[in-house]
Amino acid sequence: MALAFAVLDLTGSIAQLGVVVAARSITNVALLLVGGVLADRLPRGLLLSGSSVLSGAAQLGAAAIVAARLDLVWLLALLAALNGAASAVSQPLATALVPQTLPAPLLQPGNALARISGNLTSLLGTAVAGLVVAFAGSAAAVAVDGVTFLLAAAAWAGLRAPAPDREQASSFVQDLAEGWTAFRTRRWLWTVVAAFTLSNCCYACAVLVLGPVHADSTIGRPAWGLVQAALPAGLVLGGLVALRLHPRRPLLVGMLCTVPFPLLALALGVAPVTAVLVVVFLVAGIGAEVFEVLWQTTMQQRVPAELLARVSSYDLLGSFVAIPLGQLLAAPLAGAIGVRPSMIVAGAVGGAALLACLLVREVRAPA
Repeated sequence: MALAFAVLDLTGSIAQLGVVVAARSITNVALLLVGGVLADRLPRGLLLSGSSVLSGAAQLGAAAIVAARLDLVWLLALLAALNGAASAVSQPLATALVPQTLPAPLLQPGNALARISGNLTSLLGTAVAGLVVAFAGSAAAVAVDGVTFLLAAAAWAGLRAPAPDREQASSFVQDLAEGWTAFRTRRWLWTVVAAFTLSNCCYACAVLVLGPVHADSTIGRPAWGLVQAALPAGLVLGGLVALRLHPRRPLLVGMLCTVPFPLLALALGVAPVTAVLVVVFLVAGIGAEVFEVLWQTTMQQRVPAELLARVSSYDLLGSFVAIPLGQLLAAPLAGAIGVRPSMIVAGAVGGAALLACLLVREVRAPA
C-alpha cells in the first residue's frame, strides 16, 4: 500500500505504478520453485534472515528514492523485483517450518495460530500504512516497512532449523524434478491445486477486476469498501474456528468449506445488495481460512519433510499464476457477454472446479 502511494507521489502515473507492482509479482512467481529447492537445501534460519535483509534493503532504497524525488522508476521496479525474489525464497518455508517446530498433534492448531497472526497483522499493517502515509508521507511509510523487515531478520537469526537430512547429494535440477514428481504423483494434491488455479482465476476476474466496476453502478463505493472488509474479517474468524475443529476427514471438510468462495462472484452478479454481500464475503472468508489450515496440515502429514518446501512451492505457483490470468481475461470476457453474466459464469465455473475435487477418493480419505 505504501509503495503504491510512493510511486504515485513520485510519478503521478498509473502505468508506471503498474510496472513497479508487476515487477514484484512476476519475479515472485518466476522464482517460487527456486525458493522451494533452496528451502530444502540450505539452513532455514539463514534463508529467512537473508530474505528479510534483502527485502528491508530494497524497501529502504525505494524510500530514499521517493524522499529525494528522483525520477528513477526503473530502479524502483528493480528494487520491487528484489523484494519479490526475497519473498519467493521465504514463502515455501511457511508450510515446511511448522512440522519442524511442532509435534504432530499440534500441527493444526499451530497452522491456525500462524494464519490468525498473519491475517491480524495484515489488517493492522494496512491501517498503520494509511496513517503513516497521511501524516508523514509515503516515503516514511516505505522506510518503516524496510525497518520492520530488518527487525524480522534479527528475529529469524535465532531460528535453529536446518534443512532436512538427505540420503545423497543432488543437483539443483534433480531437486526440482524430484519436487515435481512428488507433486504430480499425489492425485489429491495436484487435483486440488488445479481446481484452485481455475477457481482463483475466476475470482480474480469476477471479484478483483469486475467487482469494483459492478459495485460502482449498483451498491456504490463506500458499500463496496464495507463488503471487502468482510472477507479479511472472515479469515480471522475462520482461523479461530480451525483451532477447535478436528474432523476425521480433514481434506473433505476443507473442500466443503470452500463452497462459499465461488459464491462471491455469483452473489455480485445475482444479488448486488450490501447486506447480502457482507454476509457472503464473511462466510466465504471463514470457509477459505478453515480450508487453508486443514490443507496445510494435510500436506504436512502426507508429504515427507525433505520434500515439503518444494511441493509447497508448486502449490503456491498454481495459486499465484491464476490471479494475473484472471485479471487479463476480465475485460475481453465482459466485452463479449457483459459484466454481470461474466460474474455468474465465473462463479459457476469456479464452484464446479472445487466441487469436482470431491470425486477424488484420496480427498475423501480419513487423515
